[in-house]
Amino acid sequence: MIADAVKPTLPLLAALLLASLAALRAAQPRAFDITAFGAVSDGTTINTSAIQQAIDACHAAGGGTVLVPSGVFVSGSLQLRSRVTLKVGKDAILRGSPRIADYAVETAELHWSAYWKFAASQWRQCLIYAENAEEIGIEGPGTIDGQGGTERKVFPNANDPRRPMLVRFVGCRKVTVREVKLLDPAAFTTFFVRSEDIYIEGVTIRSRKSLNGDGLDFDGCKRVRIKDCDIDAGDDGIAPKVFHPDWPNEDFEISGCRITSRWHAIRVGTESIAPIRRLSVRDCVFTQCQGGIKIESNEGAQFEDLSFSGIEMKQVCQPFMVLASRFAFSAHGQSVRPPVGRIRNVRFTDIRVVVGAGGDVGYKGKTGSEDPFERLCSAVVSRPGTHLENVSFTNIDLTFPGGGTAEQASRLDVSELLESSNYIKWATPFDGELPASALYLRHVKGVRLTNVRLTVEKPDARAFIAGDDVDGLTLQGLVARAPAPVPGLAKLADAKDVVEKDCRVDCGATVPVLVAPTADELRRLADLRTRSAALDREIQQKADQADAAAKKAASN
Repeated sequence: MIADAVKPTLPLLAALLLASLAALRAAQPRAFDITAFGAVSDGTTINTSAIQQAIDACHAAGGGTVLVPSGVFVSGSLQLRSRVTLKVGKDAILRGSPRIADYAVETAELHWSAYWKFAASQWRQCLIYAENAEEIGIEGPGTIDGQGGTERKVFPNANDPRRPMLVRFVGCRKVTVREVKLLDPAAFTTFFVRSEDIYIEGVTIRSRKSLNGDGLDFDGCKRVRIKDCDIDAGDDGIAPKVFHPDWPNEDFEISGCRITSRWHAIRVGTESIAPIRRLSVRDCVFTQCQGGIKIESNEGAQFEDLSFSGIEMKQVCQPFMVLASRFAFSAHGQSVRPPVGRIRNVRFTDIRVVVGAGGDVGYKGKTGSEDPFERLCSAVVSRPGTHLENVSFTNIDLTFPGGGTAEQASRLDVSELLESSNYIKWATPFDGELPASALYLRHVKGVRLTNVRLTVEKPDARAFIAGDDVDGLTLQGLVARAPAPVPGLAKLADAKDVVEKDCRVDCGATVPVLVAPTADELRRLADLRTRSAALDREIQQKADQADAAAKKAASN
């Protein structure tokens, strides 16, 4: 009786099993091998059409994976579609065509000012592009090669200045890039614009020989996660920036990355016409970089809630640079001289630094025999009449080369950040070495240093900390060490509400913690302020005239 009851259920069970298997197969992403669409892995054939057909077929089928199998496949511009992942397989190389004419995909404009006019017109091409797409991705473990390194002498082509980026995504959602190697872009390696929910993991970037070879760049993006990437960049390693006033950068988490760079490991802003908020960087290693962490707001934007922790830096010329200035980068600015940027609530915690220059890092001095970057200290600086607010350094260990002279130590009259018409002078904004061996402060409010250890390896005539217009400085538990006597821990002019507790200087002599500037230093500082005020008025008058002329021309 029981057996008879079971018999009728067997066909039903079989049917249910088959239906389940069919549903499972339907749910699995489909794979589209580019060779099935005619792609040839001979390293010379231009496979743009075949690969794009595979992408379009994958998209039309509802999504899946486009596979680049082992071999070398050359292509021009490709456009990813929604729900398509481009997988570059093991021993596979997707190589950008050496001919700029093969980069024909129409891309969105770059919202860059006249200062970046050359790039706005010359960098619109790219190897892999997506616009207004969602659920897209690039995966390895293979390589995407842009053939753009300067040693390869491919870009720019003869009589054509254009240089393609490697990857550029505009207005996209749910983007994943993982476990792929990105090699030798001709401009930026990646540029994510006005995109959201970006996840980048285990990506290797090699662009040190590329002109403007930034690693991971972002403009107006939200909810970005970057994890366990290995970046060796010819320009900035990771750089959130903002070119459009309606596109802030918000909610970035960067962790576990190793970065070397001919410029900065992490660069927040510079191009900054909209806010950058809630960014954290933790558990990273930076080596052989001109700068470790640079934060710069230029066009009136508010930067706030930026956190950096658990970072190790070696052979980095300038560990920290926090600047508020005024320099027009966006095509949407209302003036040739925009408002001063604003920065507040920046935290540096549990960071170890050994400062040094070498290799291809830094610029040589006028004689060609010395590197001024070797004696750069960190800096937190705004402009007259404004203040950077609430910047803290906690559990920091900084070792600097030292070597500063008495002349440099007396330079409290450092030029103000008034004008930046020359790029190199703007990029290294202070005229000569600063009057501190470790940290320079100007126009700041609420700076706090707690349990910070400062060491100079060679005799240095400068105080460890120097600056002026300092409101509300807390120094707690600082230990400063030098192999020869120094003036003291901190030399400050026009400082108020300075709190010092449990600090000491070990330099073979008894020196004060707080050092008063000399009368001559204060006189020269007063003269600088008078000259700066007059120069600022002159620059503003010229800017107003230029703005009026531009408005008149636009109305005609």
